[in-house]
Amino acid sequence: MTDPYQQQPYPGPDPAQGHPSAPVPAPGYPSGPTPAPGYGQPPVPYGAPMYGSPYAAPYPGVVPLKTSGLAVAGMVVGIVALIFFWVPFFDVVAAITAIGLSWAGMVQGGKPGWTGQGMGIAGLVCGILAAIPAVIFLIWFFVSLSAVGASCAFYC
Repeated sequence: MTDPYQQQPYPGPDPAQGHPSAPVPAPGYPSGPTPAPGYGQPPVPYGAPMYGSPYAAPYPGVVPLKTSGLAVAGMVVGIVALIFFWVPFFDVVAAITAIGLSWAGMVQGGKPGWTGQGMGIAGLVCGILAAIPAVIFLIWFFVSLSAVGASCAFYC
């Protein structure tokens, strides 16, 4: 009994029928083995200029989107304000700045050709979350100064 899944060897060209065993080169072309593309070329040295852009647009005429710098700045300032929520006056200014920059970045990111609304939302959330403890720490700072009997003009 034979195995139905066993592969049979491929019968090559039959020399009795007049077929050559190797392909005959076309007239006018050199005979012999031709190297595979890319193997006969020397490597490109490091720092050599390359032809063509590796980051070309996928379709001709398509302009890539621009990221809103206001959204990026708002997100960075919002994260910094969230980290330094315990610094009384700096954090209030940083939180308000983060909210303003993030809001402007969201508006700019919503326009055609711009992106960055997600970073604007993240900066807005970080700015709001930083403003809440900043106001609480600022109130606590003034209450503690008044309990000691000092004025803010001396310590601020």
